[in-house]
Amino acid sequence: MSVFINEKVITLHTKNTTYQMAVNENDYLAHLYYGARLDDSVALTRGKVGYHTLLPLAYDGKNRELSPAVCPLEYSAYGCGDFRTTPLKVRFADGSSVCDLRFESAKAVENKPTLRGLPALHDQNAKSQSVEVCLKDKVHNLRVYLLYTAFEECDVIAKSVRIENNTGGTVVLESVLSTALDNYESDYDYISFVGKPHFERTFSRVALEDVKLVTESRRGSSSHQANPFVIFCEKNATETMGECFGSAFVYSGNFTASFEKTPIGTSRFVMGINPENFAFTLENGESFQAPEVIHTYSNQGLGQLTHNYHNVIRKHLFRGKYANADRPILINNWEATYFNFNAEKLLAIAKEAQKIGADTFVLDDGWFKGRNGDGSSLGDWFVDEEKLGCKLNELIKNINALGMKFGLWFEPECISENSDLYRAHPEWVISAPGRTGMLGRKQWVLDMSNKAVVDAVFGMMSNILDNNNIEYVKWDFNRYLTDVYSTALSANQQGEVMHRYVLGVYDLLERINTRYPNILIEGCASGGGRFDCGMLYYSPQYWASDSTDPMNRLNIQYGTSFCYPVISVGAHVTASPNHVTRRVTSIKTRSNVAMAGTYGFELDLTTLTEDEIAELANETKFYKSHRELIRTGDYYRLTGNTERYMAWQFVAEDKKSALAVMVQRISHIDYKPHILKLRGLDKNTSYRIAIDGVELEGVFTGTALMQIGVPVRTIKYEGDSTRIEITAI
Repeated sequence: MSVFINEKVITLHTKNTTYQMAVNENDYLAHLYYGARLDDSVALTRGKVGYHTLLPLAYDGKNRELSPAVCPLEYSAYGCGDFRTTPLKVRFADGSSVCDLRFESAKAVENKPTLRGLPALHDQNAKSQSVEVCLKDKVHNLRVYLLYTAFEECDVIAKSVRIENNTGGTVVLESVLSTALDNYESDYDYISFVGKPHFERTFSRVALEDVKLVTESRRGSSSHQANPFVIFCEKNATETMGECFGSAFVYSGNFTASFEKTPIGTSRFVMGINPENFAFTLENGESFQAPEVIHTYSNQGLGQLTHNYHNVIRKHLFRGKYANADRPILINNWEATYFNFNAEKLLAIAKEAQKIGADTFVLDDGWFKGRNGDGSSLGDWFVDEEKLGCKLNELIKNINALGMKFGLWFEPECISENSDLYRAHPEWVISAPGRTGMLGRKQWVLDMSNKAVVDAVFGMMSNILDNNNIEYVKWDFNRYLTDVYSTALSANQQGEVMHRYVLGVYDLLERINTRYPNILIEGCASGGGRFDCGMLYYSPQYWASDSTDPMNRLNIQYGTSFCYPVISVGAHVTASPNHVTRRVTSIKTRSNVAMAGTYGFELDLTTLTEDEIAELANETKFYKSHRELIRTGDYYRLTGNTERYMAWQFVAEDKKSALAVMVQRISHIDYKPHILKLRGLDKNTSYRIAIDGVELEGVFTGTALMQIGVPVRTIKYEGDSTRIEITAI
């Protein structure tokens, strides 16, 4: 059993953690504990004591000397004395915003309910247990349902919120955050993942002081600048030690995550839809489902927290054919040709790609009517046969004849002003009335909050996918939302546009997934601008960044790895000098970095020498021999992102094999070998070691490899790299 309801104490257990709450004497739902697992007797005793003596009572007629501002609450609302960031703020029909949430009921739920219209963790691969708690404002009869699900083996608690309006009138939701996590301590560091295009998900760690720390996006998507995943941890927490709390938002739009210290030294963390430009109207009898937050806890450092997230995403977020399967090794023509191609050129690249072991050819932007640059034709999803020099089906058949699958690029959410679709339906663009509006990337954003738009785009995409043997789709989104207004919604619904836009995108993705279950969708947003758990529910791999320079990718993939599994990270071997940075790097290093992702290619292979083609073929052969380890193994960051070297490691579940990679980031004259200490091995097992294919003499115990390490002498210069294969005897 994972869920226990004992009188007024509610406990959720996972394999190594316990989450506990209780109803105090004034019927407030108080947060008691989240941390290392307690045995049942301790947990229940602590709960019984807790809600009587450890928790300050609410401010009411009998206890006026105490205030909700210091109570550790599970979920509170604006207006009743909780002066911290409250997760819920509503405006009732009478104009008041005071909402006093008291406990009404709790019930255990077998398995995990789906969240209508939203991505969320599922329990298809293992049974889970949930508890639903109902809080109620008795004056207005507004109910708040809190859903908690324990994914026992992954040490994860999923939380979501549903608001139900039974007030008899209209309610406007002005803020509906999905989680609040109060803690008796506040001496923490706050880790977030920030950035910009070409520098996504940069690791940032700051101390929690007497200020509120906020990570947020107001751009209409989760964005390059912020990622909806954060950690707070003990100040001494490292990869291998210390308490860490992680929170990942399963949502792809505007979000906020904030962490604040209270005057009495406690702390509160909240996460959810960003309240800015959000106002959602509920008529009587209607409900609002907020997205899910994935929480995990580790007292063994950041590395274990990462393993928890990787496991739950691979087992309970990914869906479909590719959820637990090897991903295609693809060649994408974008950096090879940009818009300048025809079928003959594409087929020539595909023939070379087949030689190096690629199994999927992806035709990127520029294949549709009039699209010879980025200034026109988005929205007109009709094949440009004149440009190709043949029908799309002919090209696909020629690619298939090479033994390769075929993939195609779409940007379904955007539209060019110079397009037939825009000329026919200018009202389908997100644009404020009477204003010129802001073009971004020479394009507008389609109003995905409008069902007619979603239906039309689905029809155009289906026409292509129904009539061609397409087994992969690259789904791009190249700008943010501005001038937010929908002609499909009334004046008092305009605060709903941002959220309804995301729901429309999810609806379109779900339709494509349902109709074409054998197609793999890889997400992209001008690179990694919408890399989040919401998108991974529909597209189990995501293009990490438009910076394909392997040295830049080291930091991008380092930050990404804290939450997102390696197999979700789109990564390619590209040209040298790199098209973005002009940096020169070896095929070996470009391959080593791309192997810490989905591994593929994006360059004009017809310009390479025979020796370079042979080297790439050998790299692909190496990857294929280790792809299951990379896809399913535990991932370890062996160094930080500020050291001269960056190194990482994959370890098989049975600990019989492992692979480590090290890249030199900064040139330095050093006559001694670098000692790389490995992790995750069985301390009593003996292993053989091979460095770049050359086996070291002797055998080594797991203890020796983890405590003493492996001397690495082969790295010589900035951008050089090496691989270490570890095999049990």
